[in-house]
Amino acid sequence: MKLRNFLLAWCSLCLKFLNRHFSTKIIIKAFVGAFLLANFIFLSLLENSLADFCSPFLTLAGIYIIINLPRAGFFTAGFFTGILWFYWISFSFIYYELSFLIPFVIIFVGLIYGLIFWLASFPSFVALRAVMLFLVSYIHPFGFNWLNLEATLVLGIFEPSVRGLIFVFLAAIALACLPKIYKFIAAFVCLVCALQFHTPAYKSLPFKIKLENTQISQDLKWQKEMKNEFINENLALIERAIDGNFTAIVLPESAFPLFMTHEKNLVAELKEKSHQITIIAGALAYEDKLSYNSTFVFSDGQMTRLDKFILVPFGEEIPLPKFIKDTINRLFFSGASDFATASSVSDYELAGAKIRNAICYEATRDELFSGEFDAMIAITNNGWFVPSTEPALQRLLLKYYATKYVKAIYHSVNGSPSEIITPKISVFDKF
Repeated sequence: MKLRNFLLAWCSLCLKFLNRHFSTKIIIKAFVGAFLLANFIFLSLLENSLADFCSPFLTLAGIYIIINLPRAGFFTAGFFTGILWFYWISFSFIYYELSFLIPFVIIFVGLIYGLIFWLASFPSFVALRAVMLFLVSYIHPFGFNWLNLEATLVLGIFEPSVRGLIFVFLAAIALACLPKIYKFIAAFVCLVCALQFHTPAYKSLPFKIKLENTQISQDLKWQKEMKNEFINENLALIERAIDGNFTAIVLPESAFPLFMTHEKNLVAELKEKSHQITIIAGALAYEDKLSYNSTFVFSDGQMTRLDKFILVPFGEEIPLPKFIKDTINRLFFSGASDFATASSVSDYELAGAKIRNAICYEATRDELFSGEFDAMIAITNNGWFVPSTEPALQRLLLKYYATKYVKAIYHSVNGSPSEIITPKISVFDKF
């Protein structure tokens, strides 16, 4: 109760401060700019070619509006951007019986990105503010890198890269700073330079692979009485994949909601089935008093465990000093410890192909794409955040990384569609 009262009082003070320093006009403009910057997330849900084409031009409009805002407007635009992109982070608190924290978490996320955008407002000139906004977008609080403006160009005709984003920003600067007779010509030239001219050639896996999709609610997944039912459902999926002559089956993150290292009978059964099909599935592991979020690969009667390398900030680890981390875990997570991690990225062989293992969030990190491999197999549990736009943003980010590193990503998911994500096709190749 004391914590709740403190949070309510803090929120009230913030609202008084906002009323004193921010006008309605600034707030409306900032919201419009932030919404246009986030448009690609919402338009991707339509799966419409015209909406996809329009999306990056709306992003350009959003950048133009934001760089012309006063300093308070920059903060407000960042505040709304943080909320529009990441409001769903708070939904996970439902499953810790902390639903009352949802509005405070949303506001906290907004404030973080508000401060990041505010840093870009210090130069006096619009062009310098645009440059600063471009630069601060690469600040990733607590290592969470999902605010990625390059990914706003995944839809449409422009290249989702540093080059593409630079020229979109230059177009916004031209529209904001140059005289009328020149601004549209300069902006047009910049946008031509931002086009994606080529489709990168990537490798596909040369065998039949079954990407399973499950729709298990997070509030049911870890109920002990449901454990055997989920095991049996997974075994039935494996049998159907065997009947379909698939070389491999991929089950989502934590598809087996248990510590696989404690399940000798289940491991023995999966090893037996792996003589007929390679089984790739998510589960937990426990070793030396440490817990791991892991991928288990069963092939030719053998089991290989591949642990997660990069954890989700505030989801699987608390990226703060130990004394603060321990306090947060004790107050909010019943004293649970952070997950342990692998020492490096993990690969395995599958029918002659070198596969990069990825579990959920880490599939959207540059570190996971280092070194040589043929394709990535990623497993995800989006049950924490559905229904929301989180799966759409994740899919767009995976498309961005698939394009950036020229890799196919085979993605098996709980809570949202499973699919093979490939590099973006150039408009010149598409038409």
